Amino acid sequence: MKRMLIATLLVAAGSAQAMTFTDYATVLKSEPRYQTVKDDNCEQVNEPVAAPAPSGGLEGMVTAENGGALLGGLVGGVLGHQVGGGKGKTAATIVGAIGGAMAGQQIARNTQGARPTTASRTVCHPSQREELTGYEVTYEYHGQRNTVTLPSDPGRRLKMTVNAQPAASAPAANTTNY
Repeated sequence: MKRMLIATLLVAAGSAQAMTFTDYATVLKSEPRYQTVKDDNCEQVNEPVAAPAPSGGLEGMVTAENGGALLGGLVGGVLGHQVGGGKGKTAATIVGAIGGAMAGQQIARNTQGARPTTASRTVCHPSQREELTGYEVTYEYHGQRNTVTLPSDPGRRLKMTVNAQPAASAPAANTTNY
């Protein structure tokens, strides 16, 4: 029992002597590693738009301009009819209708708003590129070869952090318990 206690104390005392230091390993090979990354590269494109062609019938006739002219002509005719008497009344009605039609057509043009001349659409150009993910480094340290992946190329030497501590000694094979 006393020997077991002494061995445990010696191991504990030995671990208190642990040491950390920096050393260098020789780099044997350093190769870049890449990953394929896909990009969509989408953009908005504005293209000219043609005005729709009339398809026949009254479609080309029934417009805001024509409606404005009709309404303006009616209002102008009614207002012109209120002026004058006899043949002058007829002339005032005709002049009021023509003036009202012209004014109504112009008002309709101004308030109709501009028709869009372009249309927007999304165009994608898929592509791919190679992106560097790190370096696969093979190094030798005290006769042993290892391979690790690092974020950057270490050059010809690889900085190593070494933790050293005494190994615990194994108890003697022929111990007797008292």
